[in-house]
Amino acid sequence: MLNIESLTLQRGGQAVLAGVDLHLPKGEFLALIGPNGAGKTSLLRAICDQLPVDQGHIRIDGLTADRDPVAYRQRFGLALAPDELPADLSPRQWLQLIAAARDLPELPAEVLELAEDLGLGEWLDRALGRCSLGARQKTGVLTAVVGSPPLLLLDEPFNGLDPIAAFALKQRLRQWADTGRCSILLATHNLELAERWLDGAALLLGGRIVQRWDAAELHELQASGGLELAMVERLRATQAAPGGPSP
Repeated sequence: MLNIESLTLQRGGQAVLAGVDLHLPKGEFLALIGPNGAGKTSLLRAICDQLPVDQGHIRIDGLTADRDPVAYRQRFGLALAPDELPADLSPRQWLQLIAAARDLPELPAEVLELAEDLGLGEWLDRALGRCSLGARQKTGVLTAVVGSPPLLLLDEPFNGLDPIAAFALKQRLRQWADTGRCSILLATHNLELAERWLDGAALLLGGRIVQRWDAAELHELQASGGLELAMVERLRATQAAPGGPSP
């Protein structure tokens, strides 16, 4: 599904990504974790071809952005942050634009059903600039799912969501992964979420994936301090090592 090999990205003369290798099979729900500034958002943006990479390869179902740009972009959906949405459009109008961009004749009923499940229904026809943070966050997440792309890229999608909406979204994402409808790469600081709902976690540190846990390993960690302790111990060990990143 998603294959990343030796990905390097520099900004301002500094390495943001320094040789990332990552494989995400079909139907896997993976957490991308790490401290602030580790490069999680940059990696998601690089996958979307929004940041130019210096070296390495990114393939989605064997497609690359340079050789098959249109087909490549149809393979993923990126959730947008609330401040990236147009203030003068309503959630419905915005999602209809996304549907048109994906060559759909209309906004799929499934998207409207999920909007209702997330509690967005009453906000669908208000200008986004007048919507609550939670409503804009939900709209940003729905942006990713229009057209049922086989890869979802989500950056802290639960920020600003009330408990009912957050639970509904977790259930839907888990269902989609379980049925093989899509693979999901989710950048998050919520390690409990990773332990309870996801198939694994990958720790990004110093521009590299330095450790990865599968579902069985995450389950075992719950008896010994959890993923949070495992990540903190790895961060401390890296910082203490000669040449390791500073706190």
